[in-house]
Amino acid sequence: MRHLRLLTTIALILLLCVVPARASDPPDARKADPKKPAESAAAKDPVPDAKADQADDPDLDVNKAQPDFALSALPTTLRLPKHKMAFRLTHRFNAPLNDSGFGNMFGMDDGALIGLEFRYGLFSGEQVGFYRTSDRTIEFFTQYDVRQQGKGLPFGLAAYASIEGTNNFQDSYSPAIGAIISREIGTRAALYAQPIWVNNTNPEPSDIVDANSTAIFGFGARIRVLQATYVTFEVAPRMSGYGPNTTHAAFGIEKRAGGHLFQLTFANNPGTTIANIARGGPSGNNWYLGFNLVRKFY
Repeated sequence: MRHLRLLTTIALILLLCVVPARASDPPDARKADPKKPAESAAAKDPVPDAKADQADDPDLDVNKAQPDFALSALPTTLRLPKHKMAFRLTHRFNAPLNDSGFGNMFGMDDGALIGLEFRYGLFSGEQVGFYRTSDRTIEFFTQYDVRQQGKGLPFGLAAYASIEGTNNFQDSYSPAIGAIISREIGTRAALYAQPIWVNNTNPEPSDIVDANSTAIFGFGARIRVLQATYVTFEVAPRMSGYGPNTTHAAFGIEKRAGGHLFQLTFANNPGTTIANIARGGPSGNNWYLGFNLVRKFY
């Protein structure tokens, strides 16, 4: 019975892969017809100055190797353009797939941990954000792009910092600091390494615990398998400190359509904040169905 449930889930994933995107990437001006007069393109553009401004900011271009600001839960080095916004919805169903099936729609009938994220490009290379999950945890984060891949540098580097608090940011604060290292392979793939230190990951009183913080080293990859379809993978082993539960791991399949991206994800940890990633998933070999939905406002 358990194998039947897993086969059914795989069939749903394959169905998602073949569904065509409803929107396409903006046309590349470099592929325009060379015989077409330049004046005709200008005549069709009602606001040529705005187009010129966009052309001056490469962060506005579609990054086919890094289409999103996160893998499943771990961050990426995708830059958010200056003064632009993005919204992300996360959803992790509470019932593990091991105990679910058609009867409760693979855990959908047992509630979910929902998260709402808003991020803003403060200036070029700097983004800030706010993330709240339905267990009343609030996370504030910032990310600064230190170096971009290219010009002799074989990788991208970003600095990351966050702080989250339970009970609507009134109790149990967990600050984190780390780095995100990325390596784009053309437009087909991106690889990631993310050393992050998180304080106050242990929920027990500090006077009866051996460790009160956790150092993780996240690894991940995003691979473009079709024109706008990707597969993702991430894992965050604990290097030191508090870590009693299962090491966080997740994989998924996603579809990009213009400024939207939808990801169907499978994770052994329903938590999506940095502190929850550091704590790991519940003990046992449990996997949870979920999804991410992203909308870029640019």
